[in-house]
Amino acid sequence: MSLRRLRDMVGGRWIYRDAHYLVADVELDADRARRLVPWPLRLAKPARANIFLAYFPHTTFGSVYREAGVFFEVTHFCRRAVYSPWMLVDDDVALIFGRELLGYPKKLGELSWQLDGDRIAATATRRGHTVLSMTGTLGAALPVPPPILGRPHRNIRSSAGIALPKVIAFSPKERVCEVRAATLDVQIVGSPRDPLHEMGFGRVLAARLHRVDLGGSLPPLPVAAVSPLAYAKQLLLRSH
Repeated sequence: MSLRRLRDMVGGRWIYRDAHYLVADVELDADRARRLVPWPLRLAKPARANIFLAYFPHTTFGSVYREAGVFFEVTHFCRRAVYSPWMLVDDDVALIFGRELLGYPKKLGELSWQLDGDRIAATATRRGHTVLSMTGTLGAALPVPPPILGRPHRNIRSSAGIALPKVIAFSPKERVCEVRAATLDVQIVGSPRDPLHEMGFGRVLAARLHRVDLGGSLPPLPVAAVSPLAYAKQLLLRSH
């Protein structure tokens, strides 16, 4: 693929249009969750996470796909950001872009998404195990919603060889189409290869369906090194 073609696909103002994120804000057990957060990142206080299932109907790179993931709220030298310890996706192009360019720990899985009026249901399955499901109803539109992706991000990017893994920083652009409150039943089951049930998730604090346009920002910048030992602790969630 040429650099020009890559620029045309991911360099525009809006790479995703009308992206759907079904999100649950949950409490975190800090003692269980912090082992998944590599230094120099630290869990924010109070410990919180966003669990989501998503559907992307329009992309500049030609894929229609679904995704599941987790964002931990973290701090990096006193600045708040989000860090993802786990993601599934059902499209190989989205997996490659997400892992190689942005450091998201994406793995291939099977995902479902059903939106019928005010009813919504979505699931994430990998290697025969349904690890995450959300079902429920949508409520009123929120006049001043929080962002879902348009926040500072900190991910880990690595490559084969002797180079140390790096924390990279970037902040996607987000334009709200509509955000509605949701009442959800969230089931976090996990599996031996995707142990979501061991991350320390607690009660659901709020839930929403975000519909947003998403675009790129400045290229991801390396901002810190990560020790190989800390990175090795992430390999189960990133590649197993």
